[in-house]
Amino acid sequence: MTTRCFLISPSGAMPRAKEFDPDEVLEQAMELFWENGFEATSAQDLVDRTGLNRSSLYNTFGSKQELYLRALDHYCQQDAGASERLLDQFNSARAAIRHLLEDAIPSTGEDQRGCFVANAAAERAHCDDDTCERARQALSKMEDSFRALVEHGQAQGEFSEEHDPEASAHFLANTYFGMQTMARLGLPREVFDDVVAGALRALT
Repeated sequence: MTTRCFLISPSGAMPRAKEFDPDEVLEQAMELFWENGFEATSAQDLVDRTGLNRSSLYNTFGSKQELYLRALDHYCQQDAGASERLLDQFNSARAAIRHLLEDAIPSTGEDQRGCFVANAAAERAHCDDDTCERARQALSKMEDSFRALVEHGQAQGEFSEEHDPEASAHFLANTYFGMQTMARLGLPREVFDDVVAGALRALT
């Protein structure tokens, strides 16, 4: 849905409407918060990135805190249904889990943003209940995805049935978020490959 904000011309003429896409603005705000974090992102930074003035920005999204939480929600919605999509793509729980874990590996030496949710938890969970709750929900959804994949792998004989799927899901989700945090350190690819290989060995 397109939103209109009205700007008064210096001559006092009728206000002119400036249209913008809230979803596109939210995407831009998410990228900025993801890059800089909450505290290091100023209102002016948001204005510069989105191209909206402060009035339009806050009239549409509320405060900086509200915009940050909506950006987190937007980020998390992009990962919905991960386990189903991966099984359709790979038809193998092991391959799907490998792909999911490798998704936490930075693609280049310059990409050190890590995971927006993991970053938010590290920066804000201790001082903001809303951020903490969203991080918990994201972790729970990630565990659900891993548990479904582990159960599928056990049913197909890929993984040992001695392992409790729920415990394995806790382990894999924490491995994933730990790797996302490590991504900000600029570590070599080999470190992440070792973590992925070790996690897969633990399932067999």
